[in-house]
Amino acid sequence: MSRKYIYLVATATFLSFLLILNFFIRNEPVQATQDVKVANPPFPTHISGTGIVEPESGSILISSALNRSVEKIYVSVNDKVKKGDILFQLYNQDLMAHLKIKQKGYEESLSNLSKIAAMPREEDLTIAQATLFKNRALYHQSIIEYCMANRCAKCRSEKWINLYKFQQAKGEYLAAKARFKKVKHGAWQPDLKIGQTQVEQALAEMEAIKIEIDRTFITSPIEGNVLQIKIREGETLDPSKTAIILGNIEELNLRVSIDQLSASKFHPESPAVAFKQGDTETEFPLKFIHIEPVMVPKKYLTNELNEKVDTQIFEILYRIEKNNSNLFIGEQMDVYIYFEK
Repeated sequence: MSRKYIYLVATATFLSFLLILNFFIRNEPVQATQDVKVANPPFPTHISGTGIVEPESGSILISSALNRSVEKIYVSVNDKVKKGDILFQLYNQDLMAHLKIKQKGYEESLSNLSKIAAMPREEDLTIAQATLFKNRALYHQSIIEYCMANRCAKCRSEKWINLYKFQQAKGEYLAAKARFKKVKHGAWQPDLKIGQTQVEQALAEMEAIKIEIDRTFITSPIEGNVLQIKIREGETLDPSKTAIILGNIEELNLRVSIDQLSASKFHPESPAVAFKQGDTETEFPLKFIHIEPVMVPKKYLTNELNEKVDTQIFEILYRIEKNNSNLFIGEQMDVYIYFEK
């Protein structure tokens, strides 16, 4: 048997194997996919829309303008909080130390103002009065000595010396008299004003630090529930990102998106219902709240055959009247709104 014949038989066998393998692959049964149930429209003529479940208060995104590490988180997911409750705390030890320095400065300025306001001290007044009496006596004595010396002076130089001693004694007396008057008068009003200004400045600086410390305690702006926590203790908070999401879920709203082409068909008093996607049995009646006045690009599709995707939508806010704990915030629902032709 020639080598050429062997190659032909091997090639034919390989091709036959490929044909048989392809036959079995094509005829392999395809696994059936799960059918998605679509709710039948409850109205003969309707507007289709897509709704997103949200809290009655809307989703409140909590963050902080301070770029500090998270010291402690006081809440957990699903916790109920009241307005003003602390959600989390940022690192503030440096601010606390700075506050102590400012408090000491405030106390010092307050003591200085009290010192100025308490003037004159009794001791200062006594010393000033005694100095005045002493210099007055010396002044009177210098007058007598000056008069006697002038009578007995033999030359002009002696007269000048006596005059100098007299003028010196007079100047010391007048200075002592002025000091006594100053001490007796008490605090000078401009000094009091400066002291008061220093106290107010120190108090303002202390209050500014207290405000910074208060900002490290992030509190709840509403009464509601903690929906999501996106931070961890010890990590540095990014002011541009959301730390905690809050919302009042006692009542739920549905934000419905409708094509702008259906705007002329919509009427606020028209009945509207919603269905959970995949649940065609449970119907959720809707109560109209208001229409958002700004149109936005379409984000969600209704999967209808005649739906347009290159169009704007307007948003309608409804209240979900049927209380159902199985609804989740952010869940997408199918919405049908009745209209008359």
